[in-house]
Amino acid sequence: MLNPTRLSLRMQWPEAFYQRVLSRLGLEAASFFTVLDTEPVTAVNLHPLKFNAPMTLAEIPWNPYGRILSERPAFFLDPWWHAGAYYPQESGSQLLAAVLEQLPVPEEPIMLDLCAAPGGKSVLISNFLQGRGALLSNEVIRKRVPVLYENLARNGFANNAISNLDPKELGNCTELFDLIFVDAPCSGEGMFRKHAQASEQWSPDLVEFCALRQQRILSDIWPALKPGGFLVYSTCTLNETENEDNLRFLLQQADAEAVDLKFPTSWNIEPGTAPTACWYSWPHKTGSEGFFLGIVQKRASGDKGILEKPISLAKINLPQQWLSESAPPPHVRHKEQPALMNAALASLLPSLGTAQHGIQHAGTPLGEWIGNKFKPAPELALSLHLRADCSLPLNLSQAVAFLCGDGVLPEAETQGWYPLSYEGLGLGWINHLGKRSNNAWPRAWRIRQRPSGGVPVPFWQP
Repeated sequence: MLNPTRLSLRMQWPEAFYQRVLSRLGLEAASFFTVLDTEPVTAVNLHPLKFNAPMTLAEIPWNPYGRILSERPAFFLDPWWHAGAYYPQESGSQLLAAVLEQLPVPEEPIMLDLCAAPGGKSVLISNFLQGRGALLSNEVIRKRVPVLYENLARNGFANNAISNLDPKELGNCTELFDLIFVDAPCSGEGMFRKHAQASEQWSPDLVEFCALRQQRILSDIWPALKPGGFLVYSTCTLNETENEDNLRFLLQQADAEAVDLKFPTSWNIEPGTAPTACWYSWPHKTGSEGFFLGIVQKRASGDKGILEKPISLAKINLPQQWLSESAPPPHVRHKEQPALMNAALASLLPSLGTAQHGIQHAGTPLGEWIGNKFKPAPELALSLHLRADCSLPLNLSQAVAFLCGDGVLPEAETQGWYPLSYEGLGLGWINHLGKRSNNAWPRAWRIRQRPSGGVPVPFWQP
């Protein structure tokens, strides 16, 4: 029989949590708690179209663009991070990449990331779509919207929109989405390894509170899923109350059925408890922080179209010298600045009805006219629709200086606005004035802690 007093290297785990894991994992509990006493593993998700550097880092089995780092670098000092070439993301949550590859979604799907900030899963979904269909990323907490927007702006696609709405409001958009991803707020047991505060705040009462909140979220958003559409439910916690029990609740209350996917046994992704089809990425099995995922499909009960009146094309004289031939046309929503939107996103927005008021951002902003001069938007420099041959290249030291807010002065034939690039990746804008330049990198995005002792070597270089 296991002796609980000798099992864990760190006995400050909450007792109720400790005993539950011991009961569930049995002999494996020793390995689980041993891993929880080690430093978290750092992983990144590479942008499939922006990251082009050779590397020999270990791959994450379930995401061809996922990599494991030997240590955590200062990402904020790397111009490639600012340009959207990669996103730091916990390895277990990247299991969503394998899920998206298996689900039979339409060629131009309409997707919703309901609890999106800070944006890791929205970035992963956006990378999967690569400009197809439309992705609405929603964040209930308004103060978390800016970081979500910043991360999606770096990604560069023109089929993303961001909203700040309660799930109930989006649930009123009946049968609109082909796939809804609910990464629900939870008790955070998968965060114990990374944040001591998560362990200190945990309690059985918190687990029950979170489970009830998760059920409300699932109930509110379910009407927005199309018949035949998929709902992917996940948490970064490890208990049955918030995980399997909530999937059972959905299967009992809604016209839904579980979706059983297949993962290679070598991945060590463990199935959850029956009867629902769901899976765990346990820290001692996969090296992740801890992640749970389950999928249900709404039974087909009808065929409701969603593509209604598109918003009007912008009739504005826009500078075209920066846009590639593949760029979608600009649109204007209400009195906002013109933005690049693909056809699916432009059609999705009016279909939201009254919920449109919660949209915070949509598409890739182009900029604005100030008098008779056009000022480009920072997001346009990060867009995949920016022409590759119109930017001024920077070296690493210049790029970091620019990201700190300094003036840089690369050679230019004439004065005016120029996009900057680093290693072929769009980075930002300067207004070249001849003997000096104005830095247009947003203050909120700037590097706040300047590097000491020189600029560090990027993590993928030997």
